[in-house]
Amino acid sequence: MSTGVNLLPWREERRQRQRRRATMASTVLVLIAVGLLGGVWWSQDRDLKYQQSRNQYLLGAIAQVQAQLEEINDIETRKEALLTRMAIIRQLQSERVSLVRGMMELATTIPEGIFFLSLKRSPQGVSLTGVAQSSSRISALMEQLTNTPSFDQPELNVINVGDTQEFELWVSSVRSETGQLTPGGQQ
Repeated sequence: MSTGVNLLPWREERRQRQRRRATMASTVLVLIAVGLLGGVWWSQDRDLKYQQSRNQYLLGAIAQVQAQLEEINDIETRKEALLTRMAIIRQLQSERVSLVRGMMELATTIPEGIFFLSLKRSPQGVSLTGVAQSSSRISALMEQLTNTPSFDQPELNVINVGDTQEFELWVSSVRSETGQLTPGGQQ
C-alpha cells in the first residue's frame, strides 16, 4: 500500500464540520430560545403595564365616583335640613292665625281682677300662672276659657290663699276646624 494516503484528515474535517454545525445549531437554538423568552417577557411586561394603566384609570374613576357620592350625601343632608326647616316654617305659618286667635281670646276672656304672671305654651296646651282677687274670679276665668273655640278643659293645679289668690291653670288646646295647628301645636 501506499504510505502517502492518509484518511484521517478527511474524518477529522468531517468531525470539525459536524462540531461547527452542532455549535451553530445549538447557538441558533439558544438564540431562538432567548428570542422567544425575550418576546414572551416583553409581551407579558407590555400586558402588565397595560393592566396597571387600566387599574390606575379605574382607581381614578372610583375616586371621582366616591367624591361625587360624598357630594351627593352632603346635598341630601342639606336637603333634609332644608325640608325640616320648611316643615317648621309651614307649621309656624299654620299656627300663626290660630295662635293670634288664641291670644286674642285669652285677652278678651280675662275677668277683671285677674293678672297673669307667666304663660307657657306646649303642644298640648297653655300653662297660665297668675294672681286673682278672689277664687270666684278664677272660676269665672275657667268657665270663660271653656266657652272659647281655642281652649278646652281648664284644670286648676295650684291655688295659694292669702291676701290675693295665686293660681296655676292648665288649659288644653282645641283642634281647629281647618286642620291647622292650634297654639298648642296639635292638628
